[in-house]
Order: sequence, then C-alpha cells, then structure tokens
Amino acid sequence: MPDSQVISFDEGISRKELNAVRQRFMSLHRERLRRIQAELRPSQQEFLALLPLLLHINHPMLPGFVSSETPTGISDYSPSRQALDGAKKLSRSFEYKKRAQRVYRIHGLYLMGSTGTIGQSFGSDFDLWLIHDPTLKQAQRQLLQQKVAEIEKSATELDLELHIFLVDPERFRKGEKSKLSHESSGTTQHNLLLEEFYRSAVLLAGRYPLWWLVPPEHEDDYRSYADNLLSNRFIKAAEIFDLGGLDHVQAGEFFGVYPGFAKKLRY
Repeated sequence: MPDSQVISFDEGISRKELNAVRQRFMSLHRERLRRIQAELRPSQQEFLALLPLLLHINHPMLPGFVSSETPTGISDYSPSRQALDGAKKLSRSFEYKKRAQRVYRIHGLYLMGSTGTIGQSFGSDFDLWLIHDPTLKQAQRQLLQQKVAEIEKSATELDLELHIFLVDPERFRKGEKSKLSHESSGTTQHNLLLEEFYRSAVLLAGRYPLWWLVPPEHEDDYRSYADNLLSNRFIKAAEIFDLGGLDHVQAGEFFGVYPGFAKKLRY
C-alpha cells in the first residue's frame, strides 16, 4: 500500500469498537448454535456439547483417544457442565483437570454448511472445520487425523454423520488444495470455500476469525489492514486465526456453484 494510503488508526478505529464487533460475533454464534442444538435429539445434543472436550484433551477412556502425544488443547475453551456430565457418562473415573500454561494446538472448531443456515434439518450432515496450529509437524497432523477419524466413528453410533476437516490457516491462505468440503471437495474453489466459511460457519469452540474485525470498506486492502491491527496491538495474535480476506473473489468462480453472494454483515 502506498504511504499516502496508510490507514490512520487514530481516526478510523478504537479498541472499544473492536470489542463491540467481537461481542456481536459471539452473540450471533451462540444463537445460531442454540438453534442447531434445538433440532437434535438429546443424545445428539450431548455429543455436540462433548465434541470440543474430546479434542481439548487426550483421555484413554473417551472417544478419539489415539495417543498421549496427539495434539490437543483448544484456545479459550472451558468445558461446559453438559460436556463434563457427558464425559462422566462414558467414563465414571473421568476427572477434568485444567492445566496452566498449556500450548493450544487447536485454534478453532466451526460447524460448516447447512448446519449453520436455515437449511439445517434433523438429517443434516455435520461438517466441522478444525483450524489447527500451523506449526504442527507431519507426524502430529497424522495423529490428529487419526483422532478425528475415531470421533467420527463414535458419532455414527448416535446417527450423526460427522465429517471433520483439518485446516492449516497458513496453507489455506496460500491457496493450497485440500479436502475441506464433504459434498464438493474436488470442485469447490478456494475463494468459494472461504466465502462459505464466513457466511455459514458456526463457532463451536476456540478463536474468532480476524476477518470479522476488518470493515467491508477495507476488504480490498484486507492484508494491510489486518497486519496493522496486529502490529499496532489492537488485537492479540493468540485471540484470532486468519484464513485471509475476500478481496480477490472472481465472479466467474460462482457460476454453477453458488447463485448469490452474501453481503458481509459484521459492521
């Protein structure tokens, strides 16, 4: 960005405004998650509440245990009473112990697709994006992939068709191809997946996307605006993850895939 266009943070933004945006984000997603849960049977509701806890810890008596070396820990997550009760039902010996100064390898869990929209129904699949620490080594990714595969198997016992996709935010921003959609993993383009995430994803646990703090009028200079938010310490890197902006979405990507484009409603 030319020097003449450098963003004036003294005039254009405040921490109070950013906090208000964060609060709106959290309120919106709590309500959307509540509506999703209302469509499920009690046993399915319990599993959905338990799901973040299964990924937050490694416990040999809970679904998804592969190894004590499997990357775990969800940023800014504390298990609900419903999650802890659900774990107790599966293992009476289970006792949750919060550890101080942990390294959180999982940055966010987001329900994707129809589960986040008016199209949600009792028979809907659950696609879950697991946004993880980009510094994970290949062996760690493989262990995490095994863990989510075991959790998916447990979900089928409750008639929940669950698909968990691992997302490295750095690789995603670079446009590296990976299977991130159950229905159209091979054809949906990067920007369409990103647009779908920002439009329909519902926070289950973890951090919020940096994109929500960038006003619509700065979409075209998303990278510069986002970098300035971080470098000027308006936000902490440990609070967010960054999948990138929508400043380069081409109209041609929408033909035959998505008939319309949802307006950004953050501000």
